Amino acid sequence: MLSLIKLAKEGKLEKTGAKPKLPIKVDGVSSETLDVYKIPLDYLYYNDKNGRIATGISQYEGELHPANDQDDPNYNIFVEKLIEQDNTNALKRTTNSIKESGQQVYGYVLDDGRIVDGNRRFTALRDIHRTTGKTVYFEAVVLPFSYNNSTERVKIKKLELAIQMGVEERQSYDPVDLAVDIYQTTGGEAPIMTQADYAADSHMRPTEVKKYYDGAVYMRKFLEFIGTSKNKYNILKESKVWSLFYEMGKSLSKNFGDDPESQVRKNETMMSYFGVILYQIHVGVSGITSRTHIREYGKNIVNNSADNEDFNDDVADMVDDLSESLQDDEIETTSDLMQSLTDENETVEAIGEVFDTYMRNARNSESVDKFIRSIKKNVKYYHDLNEDGGLIGSLRYNEVSKDQLNELRTYMRDLHYLSKELFDKYGKEIG
Repeated sequence: MLSLIKLAKEGKLEKTGAKPKLPIKVDGVSSETLDVYKIPLDYLYYNDKNGRIATGISQYEGELHPANDQDDPNYNIFVEKLIEQDNTNALKRTTNSIKESGQQVYGYVLDDGRIVDGNRRFTALRDIHRTTGKTVYFEAVVLPFSYNNSTERVKIKKLELAIQMGVEERQSYDPVDLAVDIYQTTGGEAPIMTQADYAADSHMRPTEVKKYYDGAVYMRKFLEFIGTSKNKYNILKESKVWSLFYEMGKSLSKNFGDDPESQVRKNETMMSYFGVILYQIHVGVSGITSRTHIREYGKNIVNNSADNEDFNDDVADMVDDLSESLQDDEIETTSDLMQSLTDENETVEAIGEVFDTYMRNARNSESVDKFIRSIKKNVKYYHDLNEDGGLIGSLRYNEVSKDQLNELRTYMRDLHYLSKELFDKYGKEIG
């Protein structure tokens, strides 16, 4: 088995002369004991546990086996394509920069060649080697850790978070990638740290980590709802609907408790959310607009227990029918989902009509409530004015001139007549 540390001790890896400065303190290593080495590309392989690649790889769990080019080049080739597709422009910039000035920022790798930090630089170097035929090296610190050791894996993750989300400036995480990373690191089948630890190491607020985690949970439930693998996150990534699950998680957490009855209503509301999300995907609502719509849905309907129950009842059968149809279609890609929604246009549109009706009524009700609150506020003002003898604050009548008193009387007379006319109008509407 390959050991970069052994090769370094044997003098088979060249030092660059650079001395690394670890972004955080890591037990077992220090900047004084580490060096940066020039490592042949075929000794290295992508880290399938890295937060930025795990989303794309997760759907092939059990099919892909991490390996360097010497053992199996297909793995690196596959992941390389994912990185290229994820952000083509960023990769081009990195490639051009390395061509012009060489690798300016060293990476981090484990003893067996697994890359902890530097996926895009590694990809750029592979491209340069492939297109020019030149021998190039990946310059990196070799860490004496292994993913096979659970304790060391925690250290590796802490360092990864510190590098990519803390001390060093990096391309912003795609929100789906971040949510999945939080889910896999702090929950899932093999958690390695708590949400509080993740928050501290990534410089995120604990509440925000929780929201991302919840969003990932509902993404997985949604993927199950449409009949595909819980790990096919790319369907949602490509659909650009992350914000809907983020807002959904916040709303469900706010409006429902942990008791059995609340959980039943929460699950019913979750299904309604899925119906609304599918409707938005179908009609092409995305970005800020889709986020605004889902926020208003949470505010105007989910927050109102009576309206929420009615809405759930009105769409339940349609949502169930839609779920069954989608599951029968065996959805594997975003295109599959879009085609299935087109095939089920009648059901999706019916859900949308109910949704639009409830939202329209909620907005109208909100306007009426605002109007009533405004009138009530004014009534209170005049009530307090009357209780205080007709003046506000510390005013006294000897401070008011005769002309000013006449002006006040005119306004009060107008107010009297207008209020009487309005009172009669409301009476006619009731009658």
